[in-house]
Amino acid sequence: MTLRWNTSIAALAFLALTATLISANATWDAEPEVQKLAEGPGDSPSPGDADTTPGEDSDAAPAASPGDDQAPGGAEPGKDAGAPPAEETAEPKEPAPDAKPEEKAEEPEGKPEEQAAPDKDEDGTEGKEEEQAAPAKDDGEDKEAEAPAESKEADAESAAAAEKVKAGDIPVPTDPVALAAFQALEANCARCHQAGASLKRKKPAKDFGNILHLEEIAQVPGLILPGNPDGSKLFIQIAKQEMPYDCFQEFNCEREPSEKEVQAIYDWIKSLGQVVVASCTGRNPIDEEAIVTAIGADLDAQQEHLRKGMRYITLTNFYNACAPETDMVRYRQGVVKLLNSLSREADPLKMRTIDPEKTVIAFNLDEIGWTAADWDKIIGAYPYAMKPDATVYDTVVSLTDTPLSWVRGDWFAFTASRPPLYYDLLKLPQTFAELEKQVDVNVKENIEKFLAKRAGFQHSGVSKHNRLIERHTIPTGYFWTSYDFKGDRPEQSLFVHPLGPDGADAFKHDGGETIFSLPNGFQAYYLNTAPGARLDKGPTEIVLDDSQLDRAVTNGISCMGCHNQGIRQGTDEIRKHVFDDRTFSKDVRTDVEALYPTNEEFKKLLDEDAGRFRNAMLRAGLDPELDSQKVGVESINFLSKAYEKAIDLRIAAAEYGLLAEAFAQGLLDAGGESAQLKRRLEQGVLPREILEANFKEIIVQVSDNEPIEIAALGAADVAKVGGKSKEETHDFDLALTSDRNDYKVNDLPVFNIKSKEDCHLTLINVDASGEGTVIFPNKFQQDNFLAAGKEVQFPGAEAPFQFRLKDPGTETVIAICNASGKTVDGIKHDFKTRQFTDLGNYRGFLTRQIVAEAKQKVAEGKKDEVAAKKKDEAPAAPSSDILSRTAIKLQVK
Repeated sequence: MTLRWNTSIAALAFLALTATLISANATWDAEPEVQKLAEGPGDSPSPGDADTTPGEDSDAAPAASPGDDQAPGGAEPGKDAGAPPAEETAEPKEPAPDAKPEEKAEEPEGKPEEQAAPDKDEDGTEGKEEEQAAPAKDDGEDKEAEAPAESKEADAESAAAAEKVKAGDIPVPTDPVALAAFQALEANCARCHQAGASLKRKKPAKDFGNILHLEEIAQVPGLILPGNPDGSKLFIQIAKQEMPYDCFQEFNCEREPSEKEVQAIYDWIKSLGQVVVASCTGRNPIDEEAIVTAIGADLDAQQEHLRKGMRYITLTNFYNACAPETDMVRYRQGVVKLLNSLSREADPLKMRTIDPEKTVIAFNLDEIGWTAADWDKIIGAYPYAMKPDATVYDTVVSLTDTPLSWVRGDWFAFTASRPPLYYDLLKLPQTFAELEKQVDVNVKENIEKFLAKRAGFQHSGVSKHNRLIERHTIPTGYFWTSYDFKGDRPEQSLFVHPLGPDGADAFKHDGGETIFSLPNGFQAYYLNTAPGARLDKGPTEIVLDDSQLDRAVTNGISCMGCHNQGIRQGTDEIRKHVFDDRTFSKDVRTDVEALYPTNEEFKKLLDEDAGRFRNAMLRAGLDPELDSQKVGVESINFLSKAYEKAIDLRIAAAEYGLLAEAFAQGLLDAGGESAQLKRRLEQGVLPREILEANFKEIIVQVSDNEPIEIAALGAADVAKVGGKSKEETHDFDLALTSDRNDYKVNDLPVFNIKSKEDCHLTLINVDASGEGTVIFPNKFQQDNFLAAGKEVQFPGAEAPFQFRLKDPGTETVIAICNASGKTVDGIKHDFKTRQFTDLGNYRGFLTRQIVAEAKQKVAEGKKDEVAAKKKDEAPAAPSSDILSRTAIKLQVK
């Protein structure tokens, strides 16, 4: 039976490889065939993301405590003694001659060194890792054969892309329109959203750190719709006075954006027209059959006892959507880093891709200590499961004993990095006390014996009030926990009560965050209340994470983003304060001296722990500098964020392994809601949660694939994109489509509008000359209430007027719907004298109104802050209308 399987897979592999070679020189336009992956027995990993280690001039790894100020200088790791052969992962670069490794950075104090990830044995083997690294079968072929030229080219491309990412260079536009927008964004947005010297926060807000890379953001439809500023999220955020955040939410910026700056951003988006994704030239999409064929070939290359546990994470949807290699190297790193962050094994999992495009990452369940039941939890909740109409699928199912041995990396990064799946995969308990038992630490006893080491400070990057961090040693390395407070009362002040949490004169904290070493040197995270109950998210009155949409610290993903390179630096303020204040008793000063080491001693602990994490990344073949502050967004967060973005037709088609034209035709042929979905994807963007909910239904409409219904008893509950209330986001989904994309002069277009929430609708038409007119409400239809979930047409069949396109050119129709029912954008109707409300030049009208409303909002916000301060109260959240905006373009010939 084994021989028959092998023959079948090899035959399929040969056929697919032949097809690939025949069409290798075909361009996308000339040959819109679906590409088949080559089926070699496992591709060597990318040097750009797997084997490239930082050069001598790169930023040093920051050391840290749970969520605090970054310090430069983590300990330089030594050479990786556990590196596998070259065909599994390339060797990291040699460290600079003067960067000598620190012996103690690899091991913590006491017993941890017994359980740290093992070095090679004297004979050069690695024990368990050698058994589980999924080696190729010995077919008598030369294992040291030189890698194919195609693989070498891919490796070189990845390495170059990684170096480009790490360089962090920001290209300054030469085009005057783009330059004006660049300068406006630099003055108003870069302090929160541009990694590098411009950033004034610990990390980029909302995991958006490249706002000055105009060419990059112009190709992200969730941010920019080329030629359509009124439908582009970037401009909508400004129009709604949501950004800049420090101006309109915190009332703490030097100045608000000027009218000239707002116009510059508007004009740049308007000028973009149709952005062409240059990297797509000649690239054919990889479909599901190609993925499964490559998996089959990889399984054929494995030793028989390893096949059942083989699993795969795919990034083909990004490749199909023409993601640049600078993004792909970060996506790959994000997958492998997350798998290691969910591992219960001592040896780090190393990067291994199985296809020439490096879009399918392989691992074995045993390599990370997972069971088949763990995988079932994942695939039981997976919304994108589809099988190709190919016999190789049945072979793969038989070999792996699972109906689905692969999942998409972006969905996996989003769900597995957040509770509840994050807790499930790491088997983390419900209480802090149980966690102590699980990792073999007794916090109270360590404090009483002065084995714990502490630092306290007034300001940190996460906590809103003073914070205490505390280190304990555990068998796998370190165990850092924090004591956080939701107020500044005396009993919540470390400067009044430096000892606790137990005792007569102890501080009273409200919760804590914990970071601890996994057996492989990566980190796990835990949030809890003061009594010890596990939390999915930290209360926003205690801790904040600006990278998340709701600003809540979400266990797992928030911690990974903050601790992008391991433990961060913290500088103690308590020891000196107590020593300088003679009102503290001798006993208190003595205990503080024992628990709070000097800053020099404390920094050494932090540096050693940061070095341990850095070493773990290097041993996994990852590049710590791809996760540096200079790059901006940590790789797991970068991949997770990609899943949350709104999508257009090109991206949706890529997720089915199709070209946009074929995908659109399938939706059109299906008719009904699918045809309406096609129109929306063509004219704007679709929230991720809508495609996720409809993905399986669409499979059979656009392809020969079939959805896989997985009845896994152990299916896990997982985090979902969206799901926030309109009160949390001050936004909601608003769909606007027209019956066609292209019209002729004198045509009568019809518009469909549908809102997720009850709201009051305003429709504005901007003609080819830029003149704006409110077309709804109007003299004939003054009631503009739109019920949630009800699709309406404009003009309706009974409307006493017609809407006619009079002039050739590009027209824009804008929909604004708000919950309050107030008129939007300062529009004033006078239906006694005018049937429709004229706005004049719409660009000028809108930008003037944005600036005027912004100044009023800031003035009211500062006034409220002063009033709250007099009452000794926290200022209320700034009032803002719950409002959604969208827009579409029409071509009139």
